[in-house]
Amino acid sequence: MKNTYIKHIALTVLMGLFLNACGGGSSSSSTNYSSATLKVPSCGITDDLGKSVAEDVTGKTIQKMEDGAEVRIWHSPDSTKLACMISGEAVIVDN
Repeated sequence: MKNTYIKHIALTVLMGLFLNACGGGSSSSSTNYSSATLKVPSCGITDDLGKSVAEDVTGKTIQKMEDGAEVRIWHSPDSTKLACMISGEAVIVDN
């Protein structure tokens, strides 16, 4: 019985860590941008360094919402730009 209890606690802790790493669905209520802007998606840990989840930001401005925020940007030969967040938070603002 004690062994099952320990496994249950370990599984719960691992699930909590996984959800926290994936964003966990928590939202920040202290941001100061309108709902018309989009949040830059997190790059995650995929093999392509997040390019598959990156947002098209061609002709738009990225506004960092906190000091130290890091954004990864891909510049394509056809002049398109894709972006995702390495750390912190930023929004995409239409020009």
